[in-house]
Amino acid sequence: MAMRNDHAPQATVSIVTVTWNHREEIDPYLNAVARTAKESRHKLEVIVVDNASSDETAAYIRSRNPDINVVESPTNTGFALGTNLGFQRATGDYLMMLNPDALLNAKALDGMIDFLRSHERAGAVGCALLHKDGSVQVSSYAPMSAKSYLVNQSFLYPVVERLRKYLLCVLPPAKKAQGCGYLMGACVIVPRRVYEEVGGMEPSYFMYCEDADWGARIRAAGWRVAYLPYLQMEHGQKGSSRRAAEFTFRRLYRSVVHYANRNLKAGARSRLLLAMRVDMMLRLPIYALIGWFSPAKRQRYAERRASVRKLIRIAATGNPDLYDDPLPR
Repeated sequence: MAMRNDHAPQATVSIVTVTWNHREEIDPYLNAVARTAKESRHKLEVIVVDNASSDETAAYIRSRNPDINVVESPTNTGFALGTNLGFQRATGDYLMMLNPDALLNAKALDGMIDFLRSHERAGAVGCALLHKDGSVQVSSYAPMSAKSYLVNQSFLYPVVERLRKYLLCVLPPAKKAQGCGYLMGACVIVPRRVYEEVGGMEPSYFMYCEDADWGARIRAAGWRVAYLPYLQMEHGQKGSSRRAAEFTFRRLYRSVVHYANRNLKAGARSRLLLAMRVDMMLRLPIYALIGWFSPAKRQRYAERRASVRKLIRIAATGNPDLYDDPLPR
């Protein structure tokens, strides 16, 4: 069971952010947090867990804002364990996961807290996340399954994403809360009582799908997961993944298999792993053609095909740890 830290002054909202080599891009986050602390109706505490950055991210954050509690992990433990480390130090009545490329604002924060306070069975809440151009990102999802995989993780995703982006632009924005299976871990708030009942993020995930797993556990405990499209926050998306593209690509799909093993019954698990195998097999000729037509991308897509071959074996065996992935530096 999750434990409360009773040795520090209590805040209303504890914001936990995990960083890894974010020194050059952390200023907008810090500015937004400082502005929100002044404008919000709630008392905030900010806890940054730095996952062994090599660019002095932790020291820079301390120099910019001494009020932030910076926790330095001696090794890169991944997103789930890093988040849990922050949760363990939190004193707030509400615990918030916030990515370092998300720009917090008081209206969204206060609105999410108001919703949780007025809906007794709300166990987790998130707001709409926007790209820099103002378009809406997809940040709420149905529970993971073979069907959701084809929409959200397969090679069809770029096409589906463009279609959804178009529909979100032309359709009137929703003005009511929407139930969902889980929320993107870039911005999620849970009441402390939910954290103490359900626990934090599942530590066996290094990155990806830990938010889906947490959402499944929260719902299994009888709580609702809610998405509030009428509240908005800018989110850069994929900041760390760009710096280690192949590692994060493999980790995503290894995490899908791990999620299937942990959460799905035999039939649903088999269908999801089959969908992943078919998806990966279709990617091989697509990536070969891209490399053939674009010499500048040839090496990149040769590496991607090597990753895909490994992932086909992982999906076939159901063993996400079949191949070792050295951590990027």
